[in-house]
Amino acid sequence: MSLLAALWRAIFGRPDELIETQVSDARQRTVDVFACEQADLVRDQKVTEKQALTAIAEHFPEMTADEAAHAFARGMFLTR
Repeated sequence: MSLLAALWRAIFGRPDELIETQVSDARQRTVDVFACEQADLVRDQKVTEKQALTAIAEHFPEMTADEAAHAFARGMFLTR
């Protein structure tokens, strides 16, 4: 979501939408932190990519395999 869209929703959106956005933003930060930790372990050659993907999928069981792979790729990008 763009900054302008987030600002628009914060000002004019319904309060329940704002709370939902805050929760999803907090969850995204949690996923990013864990994925970055896994990416660092892969870079340090302490675990393989498959082990990192498995760890992400186990830590966030509600994620699909594609979402876990996307989270790992994002972690690799954020830590480069």
